[in-house]
Amino acid sequence: MNPKMYSHSVGLSLITLSLVCIGANALLLVPDGKTWSPEQLSLQVLLMPGFIGGGLMVLCPGITAALAEARHPDWITCSCWCSVFGMLGAIYCLSVSGVGLRIGPKCSMYGMWDYHFQETLGAYLKNYASWNFCEEPPNVVSWNVTLFSLLVVASCLEILLCGIHLVNTFILYFVNMYRL
Repeated sequence: MNPKMYSHSVGLSLITLSLVCIGANALLLVPDGKTWSPEQLSLQVLLMPGFIGGGLMVLCPGITAALAEARHPDWITCSCWCSVFGMLGAIYCLSVSGVGLRIGPKCSMYGMWDYHFQETLGAYLKNYASWNFCEEPPNVVSWNVTLFSLLVVASCLEILLCGIHLVNTFILYFVNMYRL
């Protein structure tokens, strides 16, 4: 496959994944389909890993790679830096989402808002019966687990694709350098 076509495919995949991350982060802000105050949402949700890291920061290399066929003279250098920027964003998304999974959601149990699963160090993920202890927002544990898991998977794929794109830009750079 032509390296430029490969970049185009990687770019479209990165754009799609970044939109998935933005959507997942938007849904994390409205557990149970309702808006809650910032004091009732976990810090990991408020840090917006899917919107900032896995979303906007990955859109940059996605768009650059998708437009690789335009072949602007500075494309290779720009694309390389964009891939690094995208990898950093995806790593941010992965880190914050992983912590969000480990700590668990902030919810109300017996009228007290707190991170009630924090001390379990992620063991709550296997204890489905404990998920019902959260009174508000309803079903917040399954909501957060599903969406943070989606962000973890999407950000891992973004890291992989940004890395592949970075290697591809180096290959194109050296091929173009030795062609001259």
